[in-house]
Amino acid sequence: MKLGITGMLAAAAILGSVSPAAAQDGDYYAFTLFNGTPWTILTFQTGEPNGTYSRDWMPNRVLEPGDSVALRFHDSEDACEYYVKIVFEDGDAWQQKLDFCELESVVVNEDGVIEGIE
Repeated sequence: MKLGITGMLAAAAILGSVSPAAAQDGDYYAFTLFNGTPWTILTFQTGEPNGTYSRDWMPNRVLEPGDSVALRFHDSEDACEYYVKIVFEDGDAWQQKLDFCELESVVVNEDGVIEGIE
């Protein structure tokens, strides 16, 4: 069974390309989300530690195993650490707190880890 995750507060917007992202662009954090699992990712959400989540930041697509997508979100709180929630096609969800000031990529690994890579 897959692991659960916590939420994250921020506004996010999808970029059209799948190129590696810059770490920080003004009030926006840009990164590439990589699916390193054998499972299809249905949603990427941000939210608060209390479990309140945003909308899906990938509303028009799913992330197949081995695929990636460039994303960015607006930092309205002047914070670096946020929670992310990944939901898979079987309904399982993984959550992780990440430091978006220090990363360029977010990798979802098969072992249940969502890792920020500088």
